[in-house]
Amino acid sequence: MKKINCLILMTVIFVGCKNQNRNKNKVINTNYTTTEIDKTVDEKSERNEVTKVSWSYEKDDTGPENWKNLSDDFSKCGGQSQSPVNISTKNTSVGYILRQPEFYYGKSLTNILNNGHTLQFNIEGDHSVKLDGKDYKLLQFHYHSLSEHTIDGEHMPLEVHFVHQHNKTDYAVIGVMYKEGKENPLLKSNLDKFPKEKGVYNSNKPIDLLEILPDNKSYYHYNGSLTTPPCNEVVNWYLLKDPIEASKEQLDRMSQILHNNHRPVQNLNDRKISFYLDQPKLLTKN
Repeated sequence: MKKINCLILMTVIFVGCKNQNRNKNKVINTNYTTTEIDKTVDEKSERNEVTKVSWSYEKDDTGPENWKNLSDDFSKCGGQSQSPVNISTKNTSVGYILRQPEFYYGKSLTNILNNGHTLQFNIEGDHSVKLDGKDYKLLQFHYHSLSEHTIDGEHMPLEVHFVHQHNKTDYAVIGVMYKEGKENPLLKSNLDKFPKEKGVYNSNKPIDLLEILPDNKSYYHYNGSLTTPPCNEVVNWYLLKDPIEASKEQLDRMSQILHNNHRPVQNLNDRKISFYLDQPKLLTKN
């Protein structure tokens, strides 16, 4: 009997060590991406379960009106602080405690991912912005057509979201609208290479991230959520007031790739929208 027990114990130890070594050598896929932020789900196993749930922008069972019912992980899509929202300019208040954002952006190589929901630019290097005294690291930026936010009830043809993280429950997304006008340099350099279906294009030409932003940094601010599942309500939104320009042809081509990937505006409920006015510094004579 003692020999049998020892044999069983040795077998358990051997199997346990073998499994432990197998787990140690296991390669985790680090290329996982999603339209907004996947880092709000703590465990990789839980995060992978979320990716198995099919959702869309269609007016059907997988569309925005039903996201909250598709999975327990998506229940926050029915929350009270959801994004995007309509910005009613006459109902915004001056945010006296708001500050000018401090951008620490540089140039970056990117891989441009079409994940079936958006065109997402995954960047290299350390780029950040200081908002309300806190540093937020830039993770990626991506596009929506039409714009997700509306201004006084009106959509713009395109909106780009710069997604930043301070910690796992504190994100900042800076939104920039596009309007029809002159040709856009970033789109001019890359539009022909954007994947029109699911796929990745690795760009070998650095992008100057600051050039994507308008010169004036006035913004609307409110607390909200991710605009895609799981819709976690962990986002400080900074929607820049001034749009940037792109030609009609460029906007039309982006629309054809993005296929109306905008979530309908959500109820503001008890939230307030503040406004920060970026006033140009006046030169004074000595």
